[in-house]
Amino acid sequence: MRIIRYSVNGFKPQYQSYHLKDVYYHLYNFNIADYPEWMHEIVLDIHYKRVIFYKENISDFQYGIWAFIEGDGYKNNQSLNHLKHRVPCWSADISDNTIVYSVNWDKKIKITDDECKAFGFYIPANQLTTLKNIKRVLGSKF
Repeated sequence: MRIIRYSVNGFKPQYQSYHLKDVYYHLYNFNIADYPEWMHEIVLDIHYKRVIFYKENISDFQYGIWAFIEGDGYKNNQSLNHLKHRVPCWSADISDNTIVYSVNWDKKIKITDDECKAFGFYIPANQLTTLKNIKRVLGSKF
């Protein structure tokens, strides 16, 4: 499968400080009093599920990359709105058996899952070993 990534660092794994804030919130700083009482039951249900998932996968969340399946999913640039300046686009081939995380870091899925085609995904550093044919995409629009 061919993937693309917008980054000045290519496919080098990066520490996920911004995204880890939510993980650490649920693991160490969660306070149900921060939510209206009528939401407590559903918020606690979500929180308990996230804590289990985060504890099981915390090592994967430390270092990794965000990427897209090469194709239409990235062309509208909505997923790139957070970028403050133009960055190069990179492409690479990766195994269809690669295990990734959904954009919300709430489930593990295979890179071939339809959700990856629509929204992009997070690849933990330990899943980047099958990358091949890494190239900078010349003439990328972003």
